[in-house]
Amino acid sequence: MIRPGHVGVHWGDFHADFAVVLAVSAVATAALCALGLAVYRRRGSRAYLLLALALVALVARPLVAGLAMLGTVSPATHHTLEHGADAVVVALVFGAVYYARSVEKRLDNEEDT
Repeated sequence: MIRPGHVGVHWGDFHADFAVVLAVSAVATAALCALGLAVYRRRGSRAYLLLALALVALVARPLVAGLAMLGTVSPATHHTLEHGADAVVVALVFGAVYYARSVEKRLDNEEDT
């Protein structure tokens, strides 16, 4: 099926251009996730753990999109899972910032006294 305004290579229902974008996105987010996990391993603080977990949740987005493109996941499930992953990322980043700005400062102040 040809869609107006859609440019790319298609083989039946397979969209090669979309597959390339998903592959690049998956590799980039996986690399970022690995970097985040390495930083957490080096630093070891709870704030870095929360950020590393947010990056793990970010990896789910291209994976879910790829499953939807293959027809394994329905469009409604794809939509729900991606918004769920977004909510998890936001909650974990917010938690990391809150922890680093308030809890860690409080712990540092207690150690100084």
